Amino acid sequence: MKATGNLRIKRGIWQMVFEYQDAEGRRRQKSESTGLPEKGNKRRAQQMLDKRLDELSQQRTAALETQNVLFLPFMNSWLDDVMAHKIRANTLSQYKLIFNGYIAKYEPFHGVKLQNITPALIQSFYNAELNMGLSPNTVRKHHANIHKCFDYAVRLGIIISNPSVQVELPSKQKYMGAKAFTPEQTKDLLQMFQGDPLEVPVYLTATYGLRRSEVCGLRWDAVDFEAGIIHVRHTAVVDNGNIIYADHTKTATSNRLLPLTQNMRSYLLEIRKRQEADKELLGSYYTDSGYICVQKDGTPINPDFVTHHFQRKLKGSKLPVIRFHDLRHSAVYALRKGGCDAKDIQAWLGHSDITTTLNVYGHVLNGDMDKLGQVMDRMLF
Repeated sequence: MKATGNLRIKRGIWQMVFEYQDAEGRRRQKSESTGLPEKGNKRRAQQMLDKRLDELSQQRTAALETQNVLFLPFMNSWLDDVMAHKIRANTLSQYKLIFNGYIAKYEPFHGVKLQNITPALIQSFYNAELNMGLSPNTVRKHHANIHKCFDYAVRLGIIISNPSVQVELPSKQKYMGAKAFTPEQTKDLLQMFQGDPLEVPVYLTATYGLRRSEVCGLRWDAVDFEAGIIHVRHTAVVDNGNIIYADHTKTATSNRLLPLTQNMRSYLLEIRKRQEADKELLGSYYTDSGYICVQKDGTPINPDFVTHHFQRKLKGSKLPVIRFHDLRHSAVYALRKGGCDAKDIQAWLGHSDITTTLNVYGHVLNGDMDKLGQVMDRMLF
């Protein structure tokens, strides 16, 4: 029922009286004062009434539209219109992969309105994923996206509460620790990669425990030879086959200053000389990209090439086959063996919270307990 209205006079003031139908179909009536005195203001009062009727009509149309919003199209538009402006492109791709590969494929979600999604329906989705063989941690990641989407719907006023709050999630799997090279194995690794296309990224990552995106995004202008520092502030990530170079890091604490050790200073000066020689040799065929980890022609190394070539090289060696990211773990191992504590290692890695360092690298840092035990032995016995 479209809102209708008329004017009346109450205590010498023009009033607007509206009649409309609420969401439950009941007829309602309300009045609003125009604030205009009766004498000489009938035309202005009518204009105010017409304007308010138009506003009420638009509000009702919007309300009817929100009642017909389907869950899957709403979540898809949330990804495109909201999250696309809040998260990095490669992270958005992961969100969309979860949506298109799992959430949108769940048949019971098809054709269901946003307001009709119940905790039981969401629970059935998680149970189905677990029965398919997905890990509890993967299901919890899917839940995180669904939960954020419903939170957004609550803020818009489309739904009253978030139905995903009431579901029962599977217990989080404890991280068992990744593989890490010992300092002795890392030395063998550096020897093995001398002259290899990945020599520079391997050398830098083994020393500083950089993420793949950080080492591939490292630029010469981030190295201050006079001050003796390396500023980790650029990244290179792969999104749908395209490399995205950014002037920011994964988190605020990932943007960090690291010391330019004497060995690293000498090494990087040598690498810069090599690149200058390549530039002179290739002339116009050389790409002066400004990045440290480059191919012979100066073009930046593709992060995916780093991942795949690293493992191919290890498979032909006597060293254990680990991921490139595990060099970050190996750097932690070396720091811990050298006597560094967890808080210092947190800053070195660029973690925002010490609990992240302990959760991910606790298996490498457990030497702290040995040290405490030795102190107690000395003090008491």
